[in-house]
Amino acid sequence: MLKLDVRADVKGVTTSLNRYIGEQQKAVVRALNKTATQARTAAAVEVRAAGYNIKSSAVKNSFSIQRATRSNLVVVLKATGRPVALINYGARQGKNGVSVQVKTGRTVLRHAFIATMPNGHRGVFERTGKQHKKVVRNGKVRRSGLPIKELFGPSIPQSLANESVQKALMKKIREKFPQILRHELAFVASKK
Repeated sequence: MLKLDVRADVKGVTTSLNRYIGEQQKAVVRALNKTATQARTAAAVEVRAAGYNIKSSAVKNSFSIQRATRSNLVVVLKATGRPVALINYGARQGKNGVSVQVKTGRTVLRHAFIATMPNGHRGVFERTGKQHKKVVRNGKVRRSGLPIKELFGPSIPQSLANESVQKALMKKIREKFPQILRHELAFVASKK
């Protein structure tokens, strides 16, 4: 008569299964995080495809990614709502002002100019106010330049709110996640 100790085998199988389940969770986390990173890149492509003339790097830099963990299988991809400086919309200085192309067609902003601030920031500015101010420097009364303000275009969330951009981005995410997940699960299976 043959006797088998089944309890020892079950314990080993349970341990092996638990380890495999843990590896699968890691694969899901990696797939979610990779999909979020690729979605950020796809968003930059889709915003430009919708006609917005903004640098890809400006779109990518506006995103923050809250990555998934094994305890929290959710990825949050958030675009900040600050307006984008017009310098990022292909601004060019001309004799009649600054020419920018926010969407299709260039627009000339008369009375605007491109300047570099002392801290190195470059932007499109416009003078405000109608009168010069008197400023005392080194005991002498001088006229100051008029105050200036920087000009901004639409923010990244505004361009992402475009319906065609949203549809294309969601389609890309729905296509990419299963592909990446299959790849990650195959990697886990190949390690055994």
